[in-house]
Amino acid sequence: MGGSLGLALKRRAPHISVVGYARRAETCEAALTMGAVDFVAVSPSDAARGSDLVVLCVPVLKLGEMARACLSGLQAGAVLTDVGSTKQDVIVEIDPVLWGLGVQFVGSHPIAGSEESGIEASREDLYSDATVVVTPAADNTPEGVARVVAFWELLGARVETMTAERHDALVARTSHLPHLVAAALAGSVCRTADEIAPLCGTGFRDTTRIASGSAEIWHDIVRTNRAAIQVELAAFAASVDTLRQLIAEEDDKGVHDFLDECRTRRLMVLGSE
Repeated sequence: MGGSLGLALKRRAPHISVVGYARRAETCEAALTMGAVDFVAVSPSDAARGSDLVVLCVPVLKLGEMARACLSGLQAGAVLTDVGSTKQDVIVEIDPVLWGLGVQFVGSHPIAGSEESGIEASREDLYSDATVVVTPAADNTPEGVARVVAFWELLGARVETMTAERHDALVARTSHLPHLVAAALAGSVCRTADEIAPLCGTGFRDTTRIASGSAEIWHDIVRTNRAAIQVELAAFAASVDTLRQLIAEEDDKGVHDFLDECRTRRLMVLGSE
């Protein structure tokens, strides 16, 4: 996510200076080589020093730690944002770190990316026409929120604003549930390896593609959005139970109607694509 962000910035706003930090020297070197950053810093605080906007691109359970590591470099008036998939826990973690500094955290969540990770997967068009959710908190200033919104719009994104609570409830359904279902499906289908590979067609591959995502990232997401995810898993389990019962009862019309209703609901939300 961070590499793509740097590439997009340098393409759309080459006058903006981009300073990056990564723990691994190889990542820093790759970011410089591909032109995702103008400079690399030796620490998070050095990367943040003098910056108007700092974007934290780490797993959600590392965001508080990264914010603390930036403290000595943050100037009054700076705004922090992030790319994490959950928001309520992140705000609770980061806000106390910034108290009294004249610095604010405005949460962001780009609905973009893929199952691939690492600087090598960076794309300069990742955020173009993507939805980015910005989650203003009660203590954010209009100017701070506007700065974050303008940043994502500069990268070509479509910005939606909502509360952190609303965001976490919705993405539990639209993002977190699909990933967990894909992971469970992959685990079930691939529970034995004998003879199944030639029979795994595009349907299985497309449905489970996201299950190849980073376990670390998704562990953190589940840990920080447990309640909302449990609600959505229960709703999904009820849907699967309904289908299982229709099949067990040999209710062929019921199966047809179930499948047709699910297809219709998808078309209503996403269209024919």
